[in-house]
Amino acid sequence: MISLEVHPEIQIQERLERPTFSTCTECHRSFHAKSEDQLCLILCDSCFDAVRNRPEPIVHVHVKARPRRVPVL
Repeated sequence: MISLEVHPEIQIQERLERPTFSTCTECHRSFHAKSEDQLCLILCDSCFDAVRNRPEPIVHVHVKARPRRVPVL
């Protein structure tokens, strides 16, 4: 069971509205977020599209060859 205790001294406000303008973390331009994802990443439209359309990274694996052992007779 969950219990909630409310104190009259504590003022609680719920903010559901988005900020009107934010500043992009990449290019430092002001923008208005169109989605929650864009607002969380703090990216303008062009930087957000660049991140979404980024190609898959190429994974390179380098394996060092082990020398062959010569059997002892």
